[in-house]
Amino acid sequence: MTQISYGLFSELLLVRIHGRAEVYLQASGAERSALVAACRSEATVPDLAQRILSRTIYAQASSRIGPLRELLQNALDASPPGARIDVRSSEDGRELSVTDHGRGMTRTELLTDLLVPFRSGKQGDPEAIGEHGIGFFSALEIAPWIEVVTATPAGGHRLLIAPLGKGPRYEDFSWTLLPLPSLPPEPPPGSAGAQLPPRPPRPPRPPRHSPTGTSVRLSLAQRLSRPALAAEVAAAAALVDPTAARIYVDGALVNTARGRLRRVAEVPLRLPPSGEPVGALELLVGRGEGIAPQLTITQRGLTVAAQLDPFPGPELGLHRELARAITAAGFGLVAELPLGVPLNKGRSAVAASASEAVAAALLAAFERFILRDALYDRELLRAVDHRLASVLDRLVGAALLGENIAIASAQRLDERDPAARTPTVAAPEQVIRFANGLLDAPLFRSLVARAEEAPEGAAGAAGAATGTAPRRGRLRWESAPLTLRELLEAHRAGVLRPMESAPREEARRTARWPAGAAREAAGAPPEELVYLAVDEPLAQAFWRRLATLDGGGAAAQQAAPGAAAAAARAPGAGPCPMPRTSRDVLLSTAGGVPGVGAAAAAMGILERIDAAISASADLPASPIWVHQDLYGPDEMAHTDGSGISVNLASGRVRALLTAVLVRDDAIAFSALVDLLLHEKTHVSLASYVPRPAAEHGTSFYRRKDWMRRRLLAGIASGAVADPMRWLTSARRGVSSAALPAPAELARAFEGAAAAA
Repeated sequence: MTQISYGLFSELLLVRIHGRAEVYLQASGAERSALVAACRSEATVPDLAQRILSRTIYAQASSRIGPLRELLQNALDASPPGARIDVRSSEDGRELSVTDHGRGMTRTELLTDLLVPFRSGKQGDPEAIGEHGIGFFSALEIAPWIEVVTATPAGGHRLLIAPLGKGPRYEDFSWTLLPLPSLPPEPPPGSAGAQLPPRPPRPPRPPRHSPTGTSVRLSLAQRLSRPALAAEVAAAAALVDPTAARIYVDGALVNTARGRLRRVAEVPLRLPPSGEPVGALELLVGRGEGIAPQLTITQRGLTVAAQLDPFPGPELGLHRELARAITAAGFGLVAELPLGVPLNKGRSAVAASASEAVAAALLAAFERFILRDALYDRELLRAVDHRLASVLDRLVGAALLGENIAIASAQRLDERDPAARTPTVAAPEQVIRFANGLLDAPLFRSLVARAEEAPEGAAGAAGAATGTAPRRGRLRWESAPLTLRELLEAHRAGVLRPMESAPREEARRTARWPAGAAREAAGAPPEELVYLAVDEPLAQAFWRRLATLDGGGAAAQQAAPGAAAAAARAPGAGPCPMPRTSRDVLLSTAGGVPGVGAAAAAMGILERIDAAISASADLPASPIWVHQDLYGPDEMAHTDGSGISVNLASGRVRALLTAVLVRDDAIAFSALVDLLLHEKTHVSLASYVPRPAAEHGTSFYRRKDWMRRRLLAGIASGAVADPMRWLTSARRGVSSAALPAPAELARAFEGAAAAA
């Protein structure tokens, strides 16, 4: 083959279009010029090659992240598992390089694969991502001057690329290919020093191997700072598994987020029209540095697309609300595509031919995650804000009202008679199955008491003499997770009770079946009693919905004592407003209300958490206040841009504070930290970020994640004291951990206002 050392991109593309690429590469200089002229004379559009080249280079990437991802993808495909990939930049920000230690490229591969658009040496490789042959060309949009140095065991080459004409956009690019000098051969044994006296034998030296790999050096059209480079490489490759490659930017490892992800669902994926399986879509969930609170679609860990709202359309409202609740708490969802899924040419989205199949697999994976994992993950439930409970609250309300899970399109509705309508939870069939799955998932921690048959003898004779039912033996207690549908049946049967009303464990051995009017209110004695916990978010949503629908009826009244004592206000009670107040005012105004001392201790704990967050983020400490029902019953906390006020009437807040005060619950404490981080982020952004972004935009969650990282780093280094160590001193002098009843606090402040 003739050693071509110079040429134009458009010439290589032109001869490839006309099917004469091999002849061009083997021809001499004069023959190549004649061949290019002949191809141009045959072309219908004389400048077709230049047009294709321009669209290939300038129409693929919308930002620097795209070309960087392409270069990292090429390096990842060429590297062995676990190899190191280095991205380095110059101090002036004018140059950057991407270096791998893979197999390198031969001269033929450089000329026939790298420099020819729409041709890829990875076609047919099941482990490679790229297949369109345009990835390298996208780098020319941000760097018109490129140097590629590559080495294989057989030798190395240096490729220089430079633009032609004025640009950007440049009309064409030239390339120059030079061989790299090879290493001097190893001297044969005994050739040197043959005339010298014999020496003691030395251990044999290992054979020398020339290093292999490829380095791409870009001369950028615009300066790029090192922090910006690290951020953009992380956006493209932070989720790459370190076992596949370790990616460094100026010496710092950037793909560390994969260790904070866990796989929660896997769904086989088949692509039309053949229906052949191409692998499985994996759904991963995690939270922390490098994991954005959104859905990120990846392939081999490289980012393909990011979606803040993964389930558009009104028919997927239930899925969308659950996804929003999870991401609002800082969790990220990652959908890892199998390598068989085709992407578009810019690799920024799934190809149109596969998008429908991928969307269906993602929907199925999300449902499996919710039904089999998320609703049983106590840490996730504690961290997710009240919106997750609100989703279940809506589902509970629909079921309690007797709504049928039916397909809306199959119903016959009379617009003039609203009573003739059959309410629905969702319309499409797959959503209906999901809603039914939520109703039938064993989500609720419960205690079931069943009566044993009374033994014959005195107990049986006593029952016959008094005329009571014969089933009055001892109780058999079972701890069982119950479904929402089972709880609704227990509620309708009148046998549902709060867990706190159940006898203590030592008293259960002698407890007997209750008798009397309460037992026979339903017309027949119940076969069992069901005790439901009240200190968990989903259970609180259930009790709250019962109270709303019953209007303070029997079920609500039965639940009220335990709920008020453990976590939430008494079900059925209306709003209990109390103005925003400091700890001193709380003690002076309502000091005689039982539980105010515990509330003051809880405020001290919140102050310590705020102090730790403020110190780690270089922010001033915020005043800590408490209020009740000023911004709605579901709001846990509120900020005016400086101070942070916590809603003492919120069931979730009361559950978290009680768990921390009673048993130093680490999960509840971390949820309080997350709550304060959320409000402190509002405080830090209130002065200089537009209100929509300061509320719950991308800037807000990035800032919150940054503050969380600063807090954890400060505690780990000892620069910030761990606020959890202060719990013992915060409880000092507090006789009871029971918080004050919201209604009593409201009456105390109403009385003080009337007296004033």
